[in-house]
Amino acid sequence: MKKTTLLIITTALLTLSGCGGNDDGEISFDDSGITFKNVNITFSNVITGTDNSYLTALINQFNQEFSGQIKVAASAVQPADLYDNLPTTTSYKKNADVCLIHAERVLQFAGQKNEEGTSKYFRELEDIMSLARISLNGEDFPEQVWANMRLDGHQYGIPFDMHMAGIYVNKTILSELGLGMPTNRAEIVHAAKKAIEKGYKGLPISTGYPDTYAYINAYFNWGGKQIVVEGEDGFDPEQKLSDGTVVPAQPGLYYKDACFHAVKSFGQLIFEDHISENKLAVDTNLNEFFNGRSLFCLDGIWLLSDAIRYSTAQDFELGVIPASTLYCEESNPEYTGDIYTNGHIFVMPKNNMGGEKTARQQASMKFISWMLEHSADWAKSGKIAAYRPARETEEYLAIPHLDGFGSIDKFRCLQANRYTYAAFSPSQRVNTFVLNADSMPSDEALREKIAEYYSEGISLVKSDISGGN
Repeated sequence: MKKTTLLIITTALLTLSGCGGNDDGEISFDDSGITFKNVNITFSNVITGTDNSYLTALINQFNQEFSGQIKVAASAVQPADLYDNLPTTTSYKKNADVCLIHAERVLQFAGQKNEEGTSKYFRELEDIMSLARISLNGEDFPEQVWANMRLDGHQYGIPFDMHMAGIYVNKTILSELGLGMPTNRAEIVHAAKKAIEKGYKGLPISTGYPDTYAYINAYFNWGGKQIVVEGEDGFDPEQKLSDGTVVPAQPGLYYKDACFHAVKSFGQLIFEDHISENKLAVDTNLNEFFNGRSLFCLDGIWLLSDAIRYSTAQDFELGVIPASTLYCEESNPEYTGDIYTNGHIFVMPKNNMGGEKTARQQASMKFISWMLEHSADWAKSGKIAAYRPARETEEYLAIPHLDGFGSIDKFRCLQANRYTYAAFSPSQRVNTFVLNADSMPSDEALREKIAEYYSEGISLVKSDISGGN
């Protein structure tokens, strides 16, 4: 009953966002481009909380500039609601014209095929871009982020932003300790211990979101892969469905033992280095840092504007270093400096409200293009703009500390494969297992937990292949 109620609520939200969506309007073409008249489009997004105010301001600006031409009706939907209900909203033709979703989910849905062999849920975008006379290509986006939106030669997503974890630094405390900005794990641990000796907090690590970002970043920097496929090290041909079909993508948790090393590195910070307490509640790290009581804070870029505001109020100098700094150590031969990034991606779902309408599709692409051009405003919410021309504007370059989160050529998404999210997502909880422990888990206990999540990942992939989802 609870799930049914949730579906009704979500569908109502999407239907509400479509008010006026069947008024398709008109388009005309000439040498200067496309002219739109009274085209209404709907836009569902997973942007909630404070960030939604930045997005709403952009949408209002677009509607004002394109008054009488294109009107966007937007609705914010909880991520789990949108993803869980996408099969149903697609079946009942209740999808919006445009959605903004997380990068890790794009190929999960784009890779599911209908009887004709095309994507069941998302549209291929290259033809729509051509019709809309919009030119977007990989040269204007980080290479891997753009590539991870492609599958079977088609483009399914347009990157809007990139967001990741970083390490916020109270540079005033650091100066008091007579230390410079740390460049590796040993220097972070040394500085945190010195801060604790002076009565400050070192590097408090809270349990829960966004510890998945910290975990995946550690996993990358220990040489990890989210999945292995046939022909790669660690692929098990004995993993089969009941009909004998070999599971084509399997969790990469044992690849170079990266999962084991990643989670153990967090336990060591707590139980061996003693620069954080265990079982810290969500946002404890933020409260300590924002109030000037902690040297370091491992958290997301989306908190940058808050960090700037609090550092000003508490009168301390703010700094930022990449999260990957924490995994740079002599004992880590696989260290790459890669920075795990998620992102928000524009997609155009199939089975929209009102059916296939060329005018709405082209207006939707115009809206996406405009949002990219104005993504410097969106970056102020604490994001890295995915669109290169936006990153080169004076407005964007004036946003402080964005470069502290690392070089864009080090940003790395989850692997581009339909099954990556299903296979890998269970392992993201293993870090919470360590952070909630009473003492350092034994190697045996860690490996047992990894085996548990490996099994769960395999089950999710099998369920997806066999139509169990």
